[in-house]
Amino acid sequence: MRYVRVLSLLAPMVCAGAVPDAFAQAWVPPGGVGTVTVTFQSIANTGHRAADGTMIRGFDSSSRTLAFDVDYAFTDRLSVAFGVPFVAAKYTGPEPSFFTLPIDDCLCWNTDWQDLGVIVRYNLVNGILAVTPSVSFGTPTHSYDDIGEAAVGRNLTETRFGIDAGRRLDEISSRLMVSARYAYSVVEKVTDDVGRKVGNNRSNGSIEGGFMVTRRLSARGAFAWQLTHGGLRSDEFDENNFLLFDRVLRDNYQHVAGGVAYAFPRVDVFVGYIAYVGGTDTHAGRAFTMGVSLPFER
Repeated sequence: MRYVRVLSLLAPMVCAGAVPDAFAQAWVPPGGVGTVTVTFQSIANTGHRAADGTMIRGFDSSSRTLAFDVDYAFTDRLSVAFGVPFVAAKYTGPEPSFFTLPIDDCLCWNTDWQDLGVIVRYNLVNGILAVTPSVSFGTPTHSYDDIGEAAVGRNLTETRFGIDAGRRLDEISSRLMVSARYAYSVVEKVTDDVGRKVGNNRSNGSIEGGFMVTRRLSARGAFAWQLTHGGLRSDEFDENNFLLFDRVLRDNYQHVAGGVAYAFPRVDVFVGYIAYVGGTDTHAGRAFTMGVSLPFER
């Protein structure tokens, strides 16, 4: 079966911080095999969830992301991937923006390169069961605007430690698999106007299932969550840290996602949809992803 990074489509890249998520990466490609992937993602933020989870309508925004990703296996166990997204974001109103900043009030697209991410994965167990730890590092490509609904990112450096586990369910069907992922991110602390350092490390996890409909067509679904450790609730901001809102918000969410991929002879294509189903101090909305992946061999 051709190795394809199908479920990278399930991670909203513009919201993922500095390091791109790597869903369904329990199995690594054979040594000498790599992929070049180009992904387009459209995110519609259609509201906000308050500190108690209450839905607050309004203050909508949109973003478009074009991400470039290269993944290469140096051995049958060790692979390295790196990527960088180009992001366009804008505030869509119609009410005056929450921050009353020019970047939002112009109702125009704010475009910029976001964060460079690198992921190193090492497979410990490979077969019907696969276990693969990973270490990721991400850093902004440059200093960009990080305040406002139309900001393209948080402009923070982070390191992520993760582990993926997956299993083929041959007892039920050779076409069926399940996998899970957990990652802990150490995020750069932010200093507010009175010199206090605020950290917001976080945990991310997912559970997913995949089914090979045919030799070329696959379908997958997933549940993903985020729990932020530290940071500030939306009702804890004051005049000393108000403009740090998006960078240090205690963003907790639950997402569900589905996607399909088709392997042509020389290229793989995939599409996916993400629904933001719950959370606190987070966006409400949805995301659509599509992309192409080109395998290559040394």
